[in-house]
Amino acid sequence: MKLVIKNLSIRKKSFWLHPLTVMMIYFMVINALNIQSVLTNRMNVWKIFRYGLTHLLDHKNLYGLYPAQYFDEYLYSPTFTVMFAPFSKLPNYISYFLWNNLSMLFAPWLIYNLPGINREKKGIICYVALLEMATCLQGTQTNAMVAALILGAFVAFEKKCQWLAAFAIAAGFYIKVFPIVALSLFILYPDKINFLLKFIIAFLLLGALPLLFISPAELAWQYHNWLHVLVEDSSDNYGKISLTGFFQSYFNLSEAGKLYIQLLGIIIFCTMYVNFKLFKNNIYRYYFLSAMLIWVAIFNHAAEIYSYAIAIWGVGIWFVLQPMHKLQGVFIGCFIFFATILSIDPTPRVISDFLYHHSLKALPFTIVFLRIVWQLWQLPRHLPAQPLQTNSYASLL
Repeated sequence: MKLVIKNLSIRKKSFWLHPLTVMMIYFMVINALNIQSVLTNRMNVWKIFRYGLTHLLDHKNLYGLYPAQYFDEYLYSPTFTVMFAPFSKLPNYISYFLWNNLSMLFAPWLIYNLPGINREKKGIICYVALLEMATCLQGTQTNAMVAALILGAFVAFEKKCQWLAAFAIAAGFYIKVFPIVALSLFILYPDKINFLLKFIIAFLLLGALPLLFISPAELAWQYHNWLHVLVEDSSDNYGKISLTGFFQSYFNLSEAGKLYIQLLGIIIFCTMYVNFKLFKNNIYRYYFLSAMLIWVAIFNHAAEIYSYAIAIWGVGIWFVLQPMHKLQGVFIGCFIFFATILSIDPTPRVISDFLYHHSLKALPFTIVFLRIVWQLWQLPRHLPAQPLQTNSYASLL
């Protein structure tokens, strides 16, 4: 009898961790939220995306204010305007559903393309990220796509596809700028000079993409306007939901103090290269990827709640690399509760406002980041390149 119950339990776990089940759950969550957004008319950011191409073709300033069409500013590059063109030309609701499904399903699909991690662990990574991704979708943000592009660059490097890695990183830059941090990955792999040449070509080609519709002089004008609005937005939103924002809420930091935190983040990031002899080890590379995904949120001076749709993938990847233990399940449950559940809609407003104003969302991610960095420092220097261990975390579910 015990053997039968055990077999049924194993089958149940296998079902929930099967790629088709995981992707179907993502699909259902995505489209339930899509329907909610359409019914409640929470589509302002979507309007910003769609009108970008119209303004570009009409030779208007992409970064002007157009209150008759949408509120807030357009903060994306002229290149993103062209990249988004297919969705701008399709019927509104069809393109809305297509864009959200593409941007939300891209990252989990790439997780299933990560080499050296078994299928059960990949399913767990996707479940860890689900709530943060859903939060990002509710705001119709690009962070889910940015997370996918960073993951895509890593997968491309692992599979020795330098051109794909180069275009993924360049595309990330032209969407949100800060994904340029993914360029740090190339140091972990051979043939560095060759990759840099490919990246420069990809960067220039994508940067010139709007020339399909406008003149070089007008493109230069649009890029000038983009730089201006980025500097202005950076100044207005310095700190936000980041480590800088956390310290600012308690210590009222000076401008120099904020810069010191940014500098500290850069120094800590650079120390991850210290064990350079371990670059060939895939465990080391996965730890590095995990830390980088978290770093781009907690040390991003303009980070917002949606930025953690990038960081959560780093937490998930790091989690499944840890030795299997019941306490690990307790830890990730507590992490998801404090870092994710307390910042979504059902949470009482007084609690979510307190967490927001004190940037407390950044704190659990910072703890995990520092833990990963410590583990990177502690990895034995003689560790050989080897496949990842396949111990399953399914028993924790």
